[in-house]
This record gives sequence, structure tokens and C-alpha cells, in this order.
Amino acid sequence: MAVTALRLRRPGKERLLVVGKFASEKILSVCVAAYNVQETLREALDPFTKSDVLDLLDIMIINDGSTDQTAQIAQEYVEAFPNSFRLINKENGGWGSTLNTGIQAAAGKYFKNLDGDDYFSIENVTPFVEFLKTATADAVHAPFYAFEHGTGRIIGERANYTRFPFKVNLELAELEDFSPLMHAWTVRTQVLQQNPITITEHCFYTDVEYVLKTSNFCETVAFFPLPIYCYRLSRSGQSMSLEGVRKHYLEHLTMVTTMLRYEKEHLRDPRKHSLFSIRLLGVCNTQYLFFFALACNRTQKQQLIAYDTLLKNEYPQYYKKLTGRQIRLLRATHFTGYWLIGHMKTAKDKRLKQNVFDGT
Repeated sequence: MAVTALRLRRPGKERLLVVGKFASEKILSVCVAAYNVQETLREALDPFTKSDVLDLLDIMIINDGSTDQTAQIAQEYVEAFPNSFRLINKENGGWGSTLNTGIQAAAGKYFKNLDGDDYFSIENVTPFVEFLKTATADAVHAPFYAFEHGTGRIIGERANYTRFPFKVNLELAELEDFSPLMHAWTVRTQVLQQNPITITEHCFYTDVEYVLKTSNFCETVAFFPLPIYCYRLSRSGQSMSLEGVRKHYLEHLTMVTTMLRYEKEHLRDPRKHSLFSIRLLGVCNTQYLFFFALACNRTQKQQLIAYDTLLKNEYPQYYKKLTGRQIRLLRATHFTGYWLIGHMKTAKDKRLKQNVFDGT
């Protein structure tokens, strides 16, 4: 039986978090990032209550300093299903902070995150957990669904690597043209808790950081054929909406530079460079798109030039591959016309205009 409280330590502070107790062994810990999600939290949690494997789930609702009814709603589930739900209240620290807290508190064999405005495909959770019972891989990859905000309509299935065999352990470093996305990623809890994996707090877009840092310490991966995660698209204010991009583009830049430096200084197995480079090349390119989505004023122009110069001087392997037409033109003209190119690009870019998930 697990203890009734867990003392979590961080540099310079110590907090006591009530986490409840369990009477059965847990196979999967689900870290639910919950910040002001009173409108969607029941949609995220209700499917678990109908699962055939509820007793095997450790569902941690990490209340990230919410100011609405998030904590009260979560407490209802803790009281109704005390052997499966836990409410962990903490000060606001952003998505990375909820993940760091969840990793420390996790009691399950495997660990998977869930944002409080998304949900799991519950009909597939039972076979997934049954597989995890006997799984030995450091990570498990499963495809995910994207669904439309408002209507709930499933738009499509993403990240389905059907070219790899299912339910067998594969060497992660030996896989070609593979780089996981956060929504598809499940990690053995022991890997998370026994290695230096800490996610930047108070920063958006750190899902890339989480996936790459965990990949650095995972040796094996197994592929599961059924989608588990259901990701919400087209909600105003999301980090990949035009509104979100204009508000948080510098946080994306922080993530990009953090992970470029991490790859250079901490990559444990050179064979995983391909896995890193796929994701990092994508987010490096996305950072240019973010600059094009802004007001394109003088300050932002200088930030763009500084970013381009950083890539050229310190990460030329990525700089040389970023050769889109707009990027080439700006480099050739010393970034003259940034305002014009930026506004033309934003008008044409459907990913930012329509808030469509682009994999970052």
C-alpha cells in the first residue's frame, strides 16, 4: 500500500503534497496537467471512470495554481474513486512544472501525460494497460487522434508508424526516420525517476523538451497499434494558435535554444542524433514561422537576426538546412523587407491562421 503523503523537494523549498493511498499495484500513472480547466476537466476524467482497468491506473490531477473550480471538480473524483485518483495542489509553474511534479509522485510502472483539455480513447486504454503489464521497453509509442474543439469530431489519426513491428522491443537508437511526439509517448517511470530529467518551468512548448530528454535515456521502445491520446485542435489561446504564438514566441525560442544546447552537451548516444535532428530541425524552422506571424517591428527584427546568427555560428548543421524561400531572401538582403515578407507569409500560412496542429 502506498503512503498517504509524499514530500517533494526542490532547490530552496520543500512542500508536502497529499497524494492518497492505493490498495493495488499501478501499471500506468497519468499526469493530468490542470490549470483553469473547469470547462473540460470532466471530459478528461470521466472516461477513466468507465474503464475496465481503473484499479490499475494512478491518475494524478496536478492542479497548477488554478483560480477557477478545477481543484473542486478534481476532488469529486478523488472522493468517488480514492484508489485511482489523486489531487496534487501546487503553485503555478506552467506545464513543465506539472510534469516535474507528476514524475516525482508517479506510482505506476509507466508514465503518460494528459493535458486537462484533452482525453484518452478509453476503448483503447484497456488493451494498452494490459500490454503495459508485461512490457519491458523503456518507452511505448502509440498513435493519437486529433479532434475538433466544439464539435468533438475526430479529424484524423497521427503518428502511426506502421512500418515498425508492434509490441516488440526495438533499439531506439537504431530506428530510422523516427522522432516521437509527446501525445504518442509513454515512458517507464523508473527511467524518469532515476535520471536527470527536468523540464523547464514557466515556459510554453516544452513538450519537445520532454520527449527529447526522455529519449536520451531510453534504450528500447515498443510500438502499440491503437491510438490512446485525443488531442484538441482549434481552441483560441492554444500555444499553436496565432494568438498564442504572438504571446509566447520568445518562450518557443527559449525551448529551441535550450534543446540545441542540450543536444550538443548531453546527447548520450551519437546514434540518436537522427531522432534529435528531426525534431530540432522542425522547431528551428517553426521559430522562423513564429517571427513571420508577429507585428514584424524593429525589436522583433533584431531578435530574428540574432536567432539566425546564433544558428549560423553555433549550430551550422541546422542553419544550412533551413533554406525556405523567405529565409533565403531575408538572408540575402540582410533581412530587408522582414515586415512585408512576414505579413505575406502569415496570410498564406494555414497552420497559424487556422490553428492547425503542426507537430511541434
